[in-house]
Amino acid sequence: MHCRSMSRGLWIAFFGPDGVGKSAVIEELKELLGSGFSGVRQFHFRPMFGLRKTNRLPVTHPHGQAPRGLCISLAKLLYWLLDCWFGYFAVIRPALRRSGLVIFDRYYPDVLVDPRRYRLPEGCRSFARCLAPLAPRPDLCVLLDAPAEAVQRRKQEVSPAESQRQRLAYLAMLQSLPDKLVVSADCPVSEVARQVQTGISAFTAISSLQESEAVLCVHL
Repeated sequence: MHCRSMSRGLWIAFFGPDGVGKSAVIEELKELLGSGFSGVRQFHFRPMFGLRKTNRLPVTHPHGQAPRGLCISLAKLLYWLLDCWFGYFAVIRPALRRSGLVIFDRYYPDVLVDPRRYRLPEGCRSFARCLAPLAPRPDLCVLLDAPAEAVQRRKQEVSPAESQRQRLAYLAMLQSLPDKLVVSADCPVSEVARQVQTGISAFTAISSLQESEAVLCVHL
């Protein structure tokens, strides 16, 4: 389900396994892009009903806890989807209308790639696949992609086999999305951020051209 505000602001969601450098690239990108927007709002996975969360501890053992029960997990998935829609109307959409930049470090579809991280049991994963397309969709989804060996050099929170599985799963997930950008993260953070900036510039230029053509058609 696509809710776009490209003519005013930009909403980007970043994906990739732990160790690929999402947080560092996002910080660099805010410096590169921030001056072109009225403000920057950043979230992790979901909007948290628009509340500002501080002192969020980093996840060091993403698979360290056992899956929740089936009923609780189904309720969690619905709760997260509700949060995404509430956050969209209460926070994201108003920010986009004010020419703001909204950045997510992970977003709802991430549950499809790494359900163990979100403590989802096997029995509710098909339900998650049904719900994921119903979440409001960012203007652009960016995947930071790197070989499993490079990810393992940075973080060893999961096994090499799991890093490889996640890489392939993220690439497959991105294929189902219409507006996406895959960037190699196997290089210095500053270079990765520059590549993302270039990709975003190309994306916004194409989107602006398409909107201009649509307006022209309407007037004709």
